Amino acid sequence: MKKIIPLMLVFLSAFQIHSQKLTQDVSKTTVVFKIKYFGSYVDALFTKVDIDGNFDQKDLESSFLNATIDVNSFDTNNSYRDKILSEDYFDVKNHPTITLKSTEIEKVAVNLYNLKADLNIKGTTKSVTLPLIVSENGNKISIKSGFTIDRLDYKVGKSSFLLSRKVITNVNFLAVK
Repeated sequence: MKKIIPLMLVFLSAFQIHSQKLTQDVSKTTVVFKIKYFGSYVDALFTKVDIDGNFDQKDLESSFLNATIDVNSFDTNNSYRDKILSEDYFDVKNHPTITLKSTEIEKVAVNLYNLKADLNIKGTTKSVTLPLIVSENGNKISIKSGFTIDRLDYKVGKSSFLLSRKVITNVNFLAVK
C-alpha cells in the first residue's frame, strides 16, 4: 500500500501537467462584434466573458474551449441603443447568455486550428466551425478567432434594409497554463 500511494501521486501529477488547463486573463480577453447599420459599422464589446479551456496541441482530443457571455454586458458606447438591443434584439430577460460548447479541435496548419462547436444565441443552437490562431509563449497562450454569423439564423432582430444580417465577431483569449 505504501508503494501504491506514491505511484498514484506521480500518475495524477503527470495527468495534471498533461491536461493544460487554462486560466483566463479576464483583463485581456475580449469579444467584440460589429454590424453595418445605415451604411456605417457599429462596434460593440462584451465586458463579461468567461472562457473555460484546456488546450494541448499534442492532445487535441482532450482539448476544448467553452465560452459563456453575459449578453447584458455589451457596450456600444450608446446607452439608448444598448437598451433597445438588450430588450428587442437579444431579449436578455429570457436569454441572458450566449454559449459556445466545443465539440472538436482540429489542426489545419502550424498555429492554425478549427474549433467545431455548438453556438447558442437566444435559445437557437447551431453547429459552427471557427478558425483559431494559437500562439504559445512559455506558460502563456493566446487564442484569436475572427468569424461572421448571420444574426437572423439566431433570431436576433428582424430582417431590415438598414441593419445588416452579417455580424463580424473577433475574439481574443489570453490565458495561463
